[in-house]
This record gives sequence, C-alpha cells and structure tokens, in this order.
Amino acid sequence: MLNFQFVAKKNNHKQETHQLLEKFYESFFIDMYNELNIDPYRPLRDAIANVLYKFTIDDHPMAYTGKLVMYIESKLVLEDLHLTNEQREILNQLRQLTKNINLSFVYQSPLTSFDQFVN
Repeated sequence: MLNFQFVAKKNNHKQETHQLLEKFYESFFIDMYNELNIDPYRPLRDAIANVLYKFTIDDHPMAYTGKLVMYIESKLVLEDLHLTNEQREILNQLRQLTKNINLSFVYQSPLTSFDQFVN
C-alpha cells in the first residue's frame, strides 16, 4: 500500500512538472519583451523543448528538469537575463518539484552548456 502511494505521488509530481514545463515554454512566445529580444532567450527556450522531449521518451525527465532549473538560473545570472513574474513563479515551482532528485547520472557537462540537453 505504501509503495503504491509513493508511485502515485511520484507520477503526480511528474505530470505536474510536465505541465509547468509546457506552460514555461509557451510563455516565451507570449511575452513581448522576450519575443522581441529572442536571441539571448532562445537557448533557454530550446533547452525547455529538449527536456519536454525527455518526458515523451521517458528518459529521466525529472532529473533533466532539475538540471534545467540549474541551467536556467545560471544563464539568468551570467547573462543578466530577465524573466516575467509568471516565468519566475514557474521556475520556483519547478525548483520545488525537483529539489530532491538525484542528478548524478545526468550531470555530464558544464552547468551553462546547452549540450547537456541534446540527445
């Protein structure tokens, strides 16, 4: 019984994370500032798309989402990028959902490298 509850909770977190990622991805097309200045934001948007693909093929999507959160946070700081309040809230929710995920098997490249999300 306890194992079933754990699996159900894990699947619920996975589904919620997937929905948040889709919302985050779509927000880059809605926000006028990001759309007009898309070049610095394109790697973030593309990384989100690649992690969404990880959900489709079920390739450790939660671990890649945790890695994505760290990637986005580092890019925001290093490149002085700005997110909308909605995007920041989504990023915070993703951080909370993935904060206890083991990243040891997806940590393969520098934190700021886009290549870590490419198959």
